[in-house]
Amino acid sequence: MDLDEVLVVPRRSDPPPKTPFPLIGSLAPLAMAGVVWFVLHSPLALVFALLSPVMAVATLLDGRVTARRALRRDDVDLARRKRAFVDRVTTLHAHELATLRQGAPSARSILGRASNPFTATAAAQVTICLGAGPAKSALRVEGGTDDDEDSRRLRSVALRLAHAPVLAPAPARIAVVGASTLANAIARGYVVQLAAAVSPSAVTFVTCSAAEDSSPGAWAWVESLPHSGHDDVSVGSLADARRPLCASFIVVANSVDVVPAEADVVMAADSVARVTVLRHPRLSTPFEIEGELVSILEAVEFSDRLGQQTPDAERVHFALPSRVSAAEVEALVGAGDGGVSPSPKGLSAAIGLGEQGEVVSLDLVEQGPHAVVAGTTGSGKSELLVTWVAALARAYDSTAFSVLLVDFKGGAAFDPLTGLEQCVGLITDLDPRGAERALSSLRAEVRWRERVLREASARDISDSRLAPRMPRLLIVVDEFAAMLSEFPQLHDVFADIAARGRSLGMHLVLCTQRPAGVVKDSLLANCELRLSLRVNNAADSTAIIGSPAASMLSPAQRGRCLISVGGRPPVVVQVAQTDAADLVRDGPSTRPAPRAPWLPALSSKVLLDDVPRPSTGIVLGLLDLPHEQRQPPACYHPGEQGPLLTLGSSRSGKSTLLSTIAHQASAAVFVGPGIERAWDTVHDVVELCRERQRGGDSHDPILVFIDDLDSVVRRFEADYQSAFVSALATLLRDGPPCGITVIATAQRLAAPVTALAPLFPERIHLRFASRQEYIVAEGIASDHDPGLPSGAGHWRGARLQVALVPGLAATRPSTPSRHVRTREESPPSTLLVVTSRPARFLDRQVDAIPDAVTLIDVGDRAALSAFASATGVPTWLVGAPDAWMAAWSTFSALRSRIPVYFDGCSLSDFRSLTRRRDLPPPFDHGRKPRWLLAPDDTIARFDHAEDSRR
Repeated sequence: MDLDEVLVVPRRSDPPPKTPFPLIGSLAPLAMAGVVWFVLHSPLALVFALLSPVMAVATLLDGRVTARRALRRDDVDLARRKRAFVDRVTTLHAHELATLRQGAPSARSILGRASNPFTATAAAQVTICLGAGPAKSALRVEGGTDDDEDSRRLRSVALRLAHAPVLAPAPARIAVVGASTLANAIARGYVVQLAAAVSPSAVTFVTCSAAEDSSPGAWAWVESLPHSGHDDVSVGSLADARRPLCASFIVVANSVDVVPAEADVVMAADSVARVTVLRHPRLSTPFEIEGELVSILEAVEFSDRLGQQTPDAERVHFALPSRVSAAEVEALVGAGDGGVSPSPKGLSAAIGLGEQGEVVSLDLVEQGPHAVVAGTTGSGKSELLVTWVAALARAYDSTAFSVLLVDFKGGAAFDPLTGLEQCVGLITDLDPRGAERALSSLRAEVRWRERVLREASARDISDSRLAPRMPRLLIVVDEFAAMLSEFPQLHDVFADIAARGRSLGMHLVLCTQRPAGVVKDSLLANCELRLSLRVNNAADSTAIIGSPAASMLSPAQRGRCLISVGGRPPVVVQVAQTDAADLVRDGPSTRPAPRAPWLPALSSKVLLDDVPRPSTGIVLGLLDLPHEQRQPPACYHPGEQGPLLTLGSSRSGKSTLLSTIAHQASAAVFVGPGIERAWDTVHDVVELCRERQRGGDSHDPILVFIDDLDSVVRRFEADYQSAFVSALATLLRDGPPCGITVIATAQRLAAPVTALAPLFPERIHLRFASRQEYIVAEGIASDHDPGLPSGAGHWRGARLQVALVPGLAATRPSTPSRHVRTREESPPSTLLVVTSRPARFLDRQVDAIPDAVTLIDVGDRAALSAFASATGVPTWLVGAPDAWMAAWSTFSALRSRIPVYFDGCSLSDFRSLTRRRDLPPPFDHGRKPRWLLAPDDTIARFDHAEDSRR
């Protein structure tokens, strides 16, 4: 019967609309009477007008009669639908009650049964029926929320179960308060329910009686119950709230004051028909129920019948020890006293002892292929994993089985296992970068195994043609939740392994403290093998083994574990303890080491000669692609990929990268760090680019290297800086089509380099000390690692290690200058001199110039007029910028035929006199500006003999 059926509360149909006044029908006879009178001119025609009110009244009366008939039919139909609704609700309620009573049968129904099948293996799996009372029905009801009181009543009836069993949540922690006789009779019913449900091999009832108990024999019958299991349940009378009780209890108290604080359910018994539930975890206010009484005689008869029906095999229980060693378990397996012999096609291992003293073995192939382990701190999770892996290592060699250990709580727990020949590695949270790299390689491991299966034409790993090339790989993760917290993207990787691991021979053992909400359904669905040590709450226990039993395990029972396979009821196991002596091998293995699922990390020193050289392109170093299990050469193609900008802190390997690239370049130009050389080189290459653009033919590639670009740009003054950046932008934009590619480095991405950054399509990020600077440099935040060695960084989303060229001299070849921007020669015999200090210049030049040269101060009008009229006389006209501005007409006339020498003038003075907006060549810091402007308007730096003597 479907309780999800949606019931609709019957309601009265909408009343038919009222008949409107027949306006047109009333006016039609009037119009007809008027027409007849107009045609016949007979007063009798006006009689037709009397039909108008008659037809209107008749129409209204007919509408009312029809509406009353419809209402009477609707009342009959509504009554029929209400009876059907009530009948359906009664049937569904009966089914719902039967389902509830079947899941938690009352004491009366148990006492009336002829036989008693045990349905639970732990007390924590049993839900106790406290009694009968009103409860909310699970039926789905629609309607009945309007103003119709009858509909609201039907809805209320449907949603309320009368005399429904009121249940106590598992595990039972119940206290009944009241008069001794009545309270004991009610509590006995609860003990009967628990004893009838739980296997005798699972629990033992421990009686406790108060000194002032008026009926000391009320609980003597409990001692004859056949139960002698490992979990204790306290029953009986209680006089002191401080008295220690078992994890589960059903007790009677004469006062609420002595009720234990840990009691989940507290009831006050006034009479059989009036039992008040004072405390219940699912309800916030007290409510009344009808209780059930079980007499001492009925309880004794039940105990005797239960003892007669219980077979001896189930009655006798092996007392699980608090500790068992792996050597003891192995000895039992060797003696043939239990366990499963290792299968060559499985992964079977003996991990401990069961309830009857038998050896418990787990087989990941048959019972898995994956397992989830839950357990709080101190419950013995790490010991379980160590025992499991050690047992597998004793049963299978490295050609059949290998293990990858992942420990996100430091790795100390797995240290004893790292010496096993089957161990391919230990990943810990102490090395987050290495952990992420190794775990990301698991995707490549999946693809590699798929490729091996395809090449061998095998369906799965059980094919004998695959051994020993592809052993099974067990991935053991301790603190799975911590790993996902650090690397949430790995959940999809593990979900993929869980879905495809069976055929590929990849098995997961995932261990976590709080499985609920951590292990998603997509992953948990493929983990048929569930193990739970002690957990903190029933929800975590239920999420793993389908029972809250693991939350009831005692903290003192370290290593006590509940195991559920394929959704079956859990069994109790005491996990064996593995000591260091159990892991000692007889001698070193002669078998080759198993294949690791990832490549070793890149070396901090990679030589260019050791890197495979492709047929084309420039090798930068090695790339690390863990998700592909490859470390290919990092190959840079300047003509295809364009300019390259490398960013990194000081001593991060930027200059080394430039040297490595230059060593492989056919033609290289290095832009020097000084202002003069940087300016001249960049403008020469820009001019070369323009010539190539005009030529249109193909040209040999040229690489232009700029080391510490940000430092070079900052050396220029504002005007020159803007022009230099503009020239670089032109080169970056127009150079690649002409075979000219810029390769630059910088320490940080800051103004004015920021404007050039978009013109570098290729970026390499080396080591940065500051995370903020790394992000500003447009690096991926998760890639930042201040501990990277020199030459290490990231390129195109992959880890890069720059290759070294041993013994490479730091040569920096350059193309010859295409334009003379610095003249180092004797000054012309006739010269216009513009100097900021004329007097000092004249004094300084007296001994420096030839005797035939005449020095004239431009302020001397007579001498200036004489010079203008003379021809062929070697003369230097010397004046300050202001003086030349005053004699502007003379300066303009002479400039067209005589060179102009600017000595120590500012850029504004130069521009004012020459009326030029283009910039003269800049000078290095500390050098005095001296320019020579030729009559043909070419401008160059001027270093004459006097400068060299100084």
